[in-house]
Amino acid sequence: MRFLKIYGIFLKQYLKRLMEYRIDFLIGMFAFIFTQAAGLLFLFIIFQNINALAGFSINEILLMYAISLLPRGIDHLLFDNLWLLPRTVRQGSMDRYLLRPINTLYQFIIERFQPDAFGEIFLGVALLIVTLGRLNFTATLGNISGLLSIVVIGTLVYTSLKLLTASTSFWLKNSYPLMQITYNISDFTKYPILIYPRFIRLLMTFIIPFALISYYPALYLLNQISYFNVIGYLISVTSVLVFLGLFVWKKGLKHYESAGS
Repeated sequence: MRFLKIYGIFLKQYLKRLMEYRIDFLIGMFAFIFTQAAGLLFLFIIFQNINALAGFSINEILLMYAISLLPRGIDHLLFDNLWLLPRTVRQGSMDRYLLRPINTLYQFIIERFQPDAFGEIFLGVALLIVTLGRLNFTATLGNISGLLSIVVIGTLVYTSLKLLTASTSFWLKNSYPLMQITYNISDFTKYPILIYPRFIRLLMTFIIPFALISYYPALYLLNQISYFNVIGYLISVTSVLVFLGLFVWKKGLKHYESAGS
């Protein structure tokens, strides 16, 4: 309850600042919608010349695309402040977090809330509803609950990878390029991973497991794989990533040297 109360205070203060720049919020939200819409346009152009990609129709690939937007959008909404960790370490600004009587990682994460991510989430939900309707999907409490659990745990994949790569800034000082490369790999999982070489498929399933939050969940909704197979792999791999992220973060804090003169 104490942590929730603190989060509410941080959120309230951030929203106050946000209300001073309403246009920036709207521009940011529509920019994300436009960016994702450009990707969808590219997909439609491809299917003007082919009937299927790796055996999947355009609606099935749109389903993967829609599912991929949801955990990414939630991570962007709640945990986007991790992108600022490299700059914070370089400037020595981490000192103020270490001096406060609350968990350092928690207060760093909740300092910034990114409402422009709603553009990504809204597009993902709308595309998911339209696509499932075209695929004659029968919604039940079981498969909707299954999808929600996959999205929630999938969010932790993005967050833990971001924490893991961002925390290397305690040694590298600027880990932003590493974060960007890792994060951009998620764009590949908007399409069936069968179109990639075996090494890439293994990479995106077990090491940087973005396929577990888009491709395999889509197979689950298409009744091509069981929910327990998807959630079992997802929980196992995500647990390892969360552990590694927290481990590197804690080691990095001990290595932190503040800023020199």
